[in-house]
Amino acid sequence: MFLTFELLKMVIFILLGTKIAGHLCNRFNLPVVFGELTVGLLIGPALLNLVRETEGIHLFAEIGIILLMFLVGLESDLGLLKKYLKPAIMVATFGVFVPFIFITILGQLIGMGTPESLFLGIIFSATSLSITVQVLKEYNYLDNEAGAITLGAAILDDTFVVLLISIFTAVVNFDSTVGFTLPMLWDVIGKKVLFFVITYLIAKYLIKPVMDMTSKINAIKAKTAMALVLCFAFTIFAEEMGLSDIIGAFFIGVMLSTHESSHEIESDLDTIGNSLFIPIFFVSIGLGIHVEALFTQFWLILILSVGAIATKLVGGYLGSRIMKVNRKSAFVVGSGLVSRGEMALIVAKIGQELGYISDTFFTVVIASIIVTTLISPLLLKFSISLEENDDAESVTT
Repeated sequence: MFLTFELLKMVIFILLGTKIAGHLCNRFNLPVVFGELTVGLLIGPALLNLVRETEGIHLFAEIGIILLMFLVGLESDLGLLKKYLKPAIMVATFGVFVPFIFITILGQLIGMGTPESLFLGIIFSATSLSITVQVLKEYNYLDNEAGAITLGAAILDDTFVVLLISIFTAVVNFDSTVGFTLPMLWDVIGKKVLFFVITYLIAKYLIKPVMDMTSKINAIKAKTAMALVLCFAFTIFAEEMGLSDIIGAFFIGVMLSTHESSHEIESDLDTIGNSLFIPIFFVSIGLGIHVEALFTQFWLILILSVGAIATKLVGGYLGSRIMKVNRKSAFVVGSGLVSRGEMALIVAKIGQELGYISDTFFTVVIASIIVTTLISPLLLKFSISLEENDDAESVTT
């Protein structure tokens, strides 16, 4: 019971802190997610130490990111995502390989070995889909060109990064006397292809009959409960296939978005998610900041952070411009890819467990990820305001 009380006390601090921060952010016209991340820094071990990264907080945060990505899928316009698929692929390609190449070279320059440098490049190739979409949602930017390209590119970024990890581990562990084997190819490519094939078939033939049948069940919130069943099932399925769990949550959300009950489900889950689980997720990112590391490794963190921000911004911008996106919209897209957030944290943890990121350097990596995550909402807000001002001037003239 003591552990339950401890968890409840921390949840109280998180909820009060995030709602006060949300009020202040709205008052000063800042992205709400920036306030939630800052709350994690303030009430976490770095400063007030009111909230810690316990198993309970971690569980709530995991549910939070799954619900957030499911909601993003539900709110997505499938037609718009299809329409901007080609520019999203181009942006994702530049958005992954520009930081991958630059950060790998940076790793070599600071004395890291080749495998370690390559893995560092993979870490900073990731994009935080959750941070980006939260800001895009807040400013109603999911249903236009820049928002659709950013969303599509961020999804593809994470998919590319998962494939890079698979290829990296396969090459590093490659035994030239054995050669490439079918099990190796299955793990690297086959499972990912199977995930998308099965997702497509279920979306085409099963989603509508299942949801129509659920509509006939005389039980409270049956459709919302079934939506959660599908969400959690696809989360597990994506993880089993070697993809990020949030990819599964997002895609089943997109598939459900075309069903007539999607608005009702979205309303129910928005209340559940944003009143409890989603704020805990964003606060949990801020909990990972250790203030002492910010001072002892300041210059290294600064160089890595600036490199991480600049390479995603440039990569996203170049990819957009190649696809004839206007300059200010291209800046929005590039800004939307800057945050590394949860995906980079997951990849960094994998790197540490595999021995490619030392315990000492791990703190530097985490601090740099946190910096990009804190800067990203402000940069995205700034780029959106530039485009909106430009649109307003065009209407006036």
